[in-house]
Amino acid sequence: MTEFLAGFPGLLALAIAAAVLFAESGLLIGVFLPGSGTVLALGWLAGQGALPVWVAALTASLATIAGCQHGFFRGAHPGALNRRLVDRVGEQRVKRIESAMDGRAEPTTAISQCFAVVRTLVPRLAGRSGMPHLRFTACNVPVGALWGIGLTLLGAFSGEAYTRIHTAVGLLGLPLVAVAAVVLGLVWWFRRRRDFSGNQGSDLH
Repeated sequence: MTEFLAGFPGLLALAIAAAVLFAESGLLIGVFLPGSGTVLALGWLAGQGALPVWVAALTASLATIAGCQHGFFRGAHPGALNRRLVDRVGEQRVKRIESAMDGRAEPTTAISQCFAVVRTLVPRLAGRSGMPHLRFTACNVPVGALWGIGLTLLGAFSGEAYTRIHTAVGLLGLPLVAVAAVVLGLVWWFRRRRDFSGNQGSDLH
């Protein structure tokens, strides 16, 4: 995905990534699209100066959240999951997700953002189950924002370790993203404090 996006100008790559992320979380075809890889690739491009990191992070988060919202409302309509897709994804997997939604809809909605395929199916299943929209939004939006921002930052600051980070994210999901985002935030904060203290010291002299 990185090589694909790198072949386009910054703004066009941003638009393509947003479309992929919306489809990955909001359309049934999303079960076959690379969500995490797209966000990491977008972050990597931002780290190379193709576009501002904050723009990449905001776009990734909003596109994913918008896709989830679309999936939720589509889930309320009959035929939200067609038989062919269930066969491709696996009937047992769909049944496990539906079972998790029964009585544990909130944590299932939040955790689903961490994992491919599940991230596509859960919004539709939440809408089909009759879960209130406000409750779905309260569970989905914060995690979707953390997922988009965290992966973008990982991609932007990964440098030569990009390939290893891409593999690790695929294995560990959101826990790694959360820890890495916190670490990056702390490093940035300490650097700002150090630079601020140094500038104050220079002004006193």
